[in-house]
This record gives sequence, C-alpha cells and structure tokens, in this order.
Amino acid sequence: MTPNSAIADLPPTSPSPPAPHRAAAARIDALLAGQREAQDRLASLDQLFVIGCGKSGTTWLRNLLHGHPQISIFGEGSFAWRLLPILGQAFSVFNEHQSHGQPACTHLAEDDLFLTARGIIDGIFTRYIHESGKPMGELRMVGDKTPQHTIGIPALNTLYPRARFVHIYRDPRDVATSAWFHDGVNDTKRDFPQFIHHFMNEVWPLQVGTARQVGPTLGGDRFFELRYEDLVADEALEIRRLLEFLPVDNTPELVGECSRAGSFKKLSGGRERGEGDNSKFYRKGVTGDWENHLPIDLVRELCVPIADLMRSCGYEPTV
Repeated sequence: MTPNSAIADLPPTSPSPPAPHRAAAARIDALLAGQREAQDRLASLDQLFVIGCGKSGTTWLRNLLHGHPQISIFGEGSFAWRLLPILGQAFSVFNEHQSHGQPACTHLAEDDLFLTARGIIDGIFTRYIHESGKPMGELRMVGDKTPQHTIGIPALNTLYPRARFVHIYRDPRDVATSAWFHDGVNDTKRDFPQFIHHFMNEVWPLQVGTARQVGPTLGGDRFFELRYEDLVADEALEIRRLLEFLPVDNTPELVGECSRAGSFKKLSGGRERGEGDNSKFYRKGVTGDWENHLPIDLVRELCVPIADLMRSCGYEPTV
C-alpha cells in the first residue's frame, strides 16, 4: 500500500465551519466578553430606582437627578412591572413542556429567572450609561424611572440588594386631574367621573399605599420619600436633601445643575410654571389645580375611602 493510498483510506475529516458560522460564533464570544466586562464595571456603581404613581412628578425627578454628573438615570425600563412577569411566564411554559418526561436538571429554577433578568437589566443599564455620554469613571449611580415599580420593590430588591429607592408622591386630586389630560381624554372605556374614580380610588392608593408600606422595610439608608408639593415649594432644599441621601456629591453648584436640568421652562418649550397647555406632557406643573377641574361633590365622595392614606401623606381630604 502506498502512502497516498493509505491517506485515501482514512475517514474524511469534519469540514471547517462555513465563514458565516465562524463569524457568528466570534460575535457571540465577543458579546459574552463584553457582557462580563460591562457587569464588572457596573459592580462599582450603586443602583437607583425612582418610583411613584403616574403623574406625580417622576419624570421631573428623573430629569433633576440626571442633571448630576455622577448619576445616569433613564426610563422607563419596566423591569419588575413587565420584563420579570413576562420572563416568568416564558419560564413556566418551558418547564411545563419539560415536565413531560424530561429530567429535572433541564428545568429552569427561580434562580435562573432572576439571573436572566439581572443580565438583561445590566445590559440596559450599560446602554443608559452609553446614552448619557457621561464618563464611566465619574459615575457613582445608574438608575431607572418606572412609576409602576411602586409595586415591584421586593423583586427589584432581590435583583439589586444594594439599590436605593426614591418615592415621590402627590395629592391624589392633582394626580387624577393631570392623568385625565394626559390619558383620560383618550380613554374610550371611562367617562370623566369614572376615570377620576379609577385614578383616585384604585391607581393612587395601590401604588402609593404599597410603596409606603414596603419601602420603609428596606431601611432609611435605602428608601427615601418626598412630596411633589414640597419640591415645587422649595426645589433647592429638596434636591439637597435627596443628594444627601444618595452616595453623590451635594455642593450648591451641583444642586444648581440638577435644578437647571429639570427646569419646567426648559422642558416645556419656554412656558413658565403655571402657564398651562393641556395638550402637552409638561402641562402646568403646579399644585392645587384640581380645584379648577374636579366637581366638589365628586371629590368629597372619592376622598372617603382614601382619607387615612391621604392624611398619612400630609393631605387633608375634601369634606
């Protein structure tokens, strides 16, 4: 047998992966390396979640905080409100399939769910930082503003056990009024009284009540509350209090930077606070505007079931 014939008799070797497959594999390897690097960088930052019933000033608060050079905060990631429940449903469907004859080691556990969610959210936080344009080395906090996370504190606390939460709340009569002009006018299922009832007696007590019940269990070093009305009355004081709560610098100059970043005039296109435009997201920015829009008899009726929660927040119910 000649050497050449011996070689010809050997079994064929596996062909090299096509170029597109090699490129895809290299891309995945690069993405995994980038993910690990990003998570290592994120480990040096604290997390921040701004929460509050919709139309209570969460966007204003987010803008104020993002004005600080050591904070990058965007929204709305809807992590605990949408992402985690949807992932949980997917995991349940998968496990149902695997339960029919497949070994237990192929099933997904709750830890897998939280690790998956944490990886996704860390990726979003990395994009928040990139979008902000702020140097990573100067940041101390990265965060998200999602109002509905008032009911997601336990899940977020599991994902980020060092995270800090800032809860802003507002008079439910003003919340309902603002929500009407933002969402209610296009609500085909509820008329005006029904919408106001929905917001004052369902949305506001659920979100504010849950946050005020669960948040304090984290401790005073991780949960902070402020009222929209106090922020309107003395913005500089409330910003300073907030920055003192967070692990960031709080010089007068930085308080001013935050204030300018959240300026109503800047964000509304030139209107002063109090100059209303019901068609805009930044509508009016004042307190007590409900008196110009809500029938007093309706307000009296709707204040009854939430009177105790209103008083605990510093609001006197209409009687």
